[in-house]
Amino acid sequence: MDGVDVTTSTAGDRAWSFLVAGDEEREFQGNTGYEDVVEESYSYDSTVGNHRRVAVGDLVVIRNSREALGIGYIEELDVLPHQQKLRKRCPHCRSTSFKERITQQVRYRCSPCGSTFDRPLVETIKVTAYRAHYGATWQPLEGCVDKAQLVELTLSRSDQQSIKAMDRTRTLAAVAARGVRLPSQGCSLGPTRQRPLELLGGRRRTTAAARRGQDAFRRALVRQYGLICAVTGPSPAEALEAAHLRPFAATERHRVEEGLLLRADIHRVLDSGLLAISPELVVCVAPSVLGYTAYSALNGTPLHLPADAPLNRDLIAEHYATTTATW
Repeated sequence: MDGVDVTTSTAGDRAWSFLVAGDEEREFQGNTGYEDVVEESYSYDSTVGNHRRVAVGDLVVIRNSREALGIGYIEELDVLPHQQKLRKRCPHCRSTSFKERITQQVRYRCSPCGSTFDRPLVETIKVTAYRAHYGATWQPLEGCVDKAQLVELTLSRSDQQSIKAMDRTRTLAAVAARGVRLPSQGCSLGPTRQRPLELLGGRRRTTAAARRGQDAFRRALVRQYGLICAVTGPSPAEALEAAHLRPFAATERHRVEEGLLLRADIHRVLDSGLLAISPELVVCVAPSVLGYTAYSALNGTPLHLPADAPLNRDLIAEHYATTTATW
């Protein structure tokens, strides 16, 4: 893309949700998609609704069809005029709203006119392309805000918009309640990001599943508690692990009422028998590690759990008795 104009001067005060969809999720086949790197940037063009309103400083939530993937502030906005885009149309009514059929012999069916066809019309149009960069403030949400919650925060009720306006104040409050802490917005704005000449490659952030079902277990705990370590409080998603109060090796079961989201180091200390949780849901640290201020400061503090947490209290008491008996 040549002729890149970079917008960095004016901080916005709006909030948006940006839809990302792979080929398997794209409902209509009239557009060929965009080059998105979910954790770094979002691409769109002048055919997309609200494209003129997005600005540097705006809050953005990246979503797919099921949940919110992450959140950040736009620190830079590339504007690329005079770009070419391929667009496909129904050969009968020229609509772009046609769907691919998986089980039928004729490949496409047009939603507006109902006709079926194998080959759409293909045209080239000129557009202005945009790329919003938010990687410096990106915070993964990992599904702790689902589709229903997003609807409550969205100002538009249209299901067709890729860029939807959101209530900025309520969105920030909602993700904060789920344990997400965004960095200071002012620190991310300005022409400080080194823009690569090509999109980033390599590996993307993900959660590795060491055991069958472990990733699903972690996601269930994130949905239940948000990105909050039960012992230390809100934590980056990358630092949180799903902990079993009953050893997985003994049961090979994943039960939400028998699990906690814990920071990785706290998880290790718990598994090593150096930390326990009392039946009153208070943190207890083994005498042998009280010399470490990072852990001694936790001794006697209540868990960061809602009152209605579905935690197995009998198992908590059993775990506490077994662990503290070794101190």
